Amino acid sequence: MKPLTDASEILVIGGGAIGRGFLPWCFRDSRITFVDVNPWIVESLRQRPGYRTYRAKNGALESMDVVVAAAHTPDSFPLLEPRNWAAAFINVGPRHAVSAASILSRYAGPIILCENDPGTVALVREALGTDRVFFAVPDVITSSTAPAELLKLDPLSVVTEDGILFVDEAAGVLPGDYRPLPGGELLGVQWTAKLFLHNTPHCVAAYLGAVAGVRYLHEAMAIPRIGSIVEGSMTEMLNSLKLRWEIPHSFLEWYSAKELARFRNSLLCDPIERVAREPLRKLETDGRLIGAAQVCLASGFIPHNLLSGIAGALLFSSDRDADRHLAFMRRALTPGTFISHILALRPGEALEIILREQLPLILPRLAEMGTQKRETS
Repeated sequence: MKPLTDASEILVIGGGAIGRGFLPWCFRDSRITFVDVNPWIVESLRQRPGYRTYRAKNGALESMDVVVAAAHTPDSFPLLEPRNWAAAFINVGPRHAVSAASILSRYAGPIILCENDPGTVALVREALGTDRVFFAVPDVITSSTAPAELLKLDPLSVVTEDGILFVDEAAGVLPGDYRPLPGGELLGVQWTAKLFLHNTPHCVAAYLGAVAGVRYLHEAMAIPRIGSIVEGSMTEMLNSLKLRWEIPHSFLEWYSAKELARFRNSLLCDPIERVAREPLRKLETDGRLIGAAQVCLASGFIPHNLLSGIAGALLFSSDRDADRHLAFMRRALTPGTFISHILALRPGEALEIILREQLPLILPRLAEMGTQKRETS
């Protein structure tokens, strides 16, 4: 869908990777009002009329200057006189979507959730008492930063891919470059592919990269052992989707090949810590790791590569992460108690038995990989 001729304004809540990096490319003819909890981002946006962002396309970077209409923290956002924005986009992470949406109680336009959880739509609708909330699938990898030489030119710079924004067609016509889809196709095809063929192997690569002590995702993929496990997890999910979903196999095969190439794209400088953040959310029972493993088991095979990704998530530790207490819980609890109480797997179910048996074998091998990296550094 081509942009409209008038320069409409949009509201973006969450000025991180998607909000500051990807969405401006989808709405190039729009002025953007940003809302973010990070005071540095807000003040930096306020002190200038715009910033420069970059897009990786055809093996090179192209740049664009983004026009900023205004920037606010949630506390300074003008609640009493909402602007007539063409749309409001929320990209703050599923845990924070409801609280972020609270500032939109008087806004009458469409609210688009670019979150990695379709369930956030119902939660935000209930919180605001409106059905004007819609799901979107950004088919893209966007870094939360940029290479050092670009950050010297503009500290707000972000690098994104040349991706596609899929939006529920019920949201109506938006002033940008995106693809509206019926809800069934959006969830049944694009979201299913993104969850299991992007999110799952993407975070497997990130958690194994964290164990190996590298900074960026493409660096993790360059380690042969990690690259092999990530490719194996992709194959496990591809085979499961072919068996259990009525999605054309040619589309699934194209999608999986596209994702592996994305993970290796050194232009993106995608930080491991960004992809790996909030490991407990990634380990939810219906999510991209535990949920994906359950899909494989239901398809009739044990996902050995995916198990390594689950183990890597359990080893992830960052003092800046909201789930930094995960490492403490893993050390403090017995394996059986951890699996049943933290991972919420019933004692005796297939995945619980497999993890109880396999984790004591996998975890030392992954820890050894990290030790080898430190010894050779």
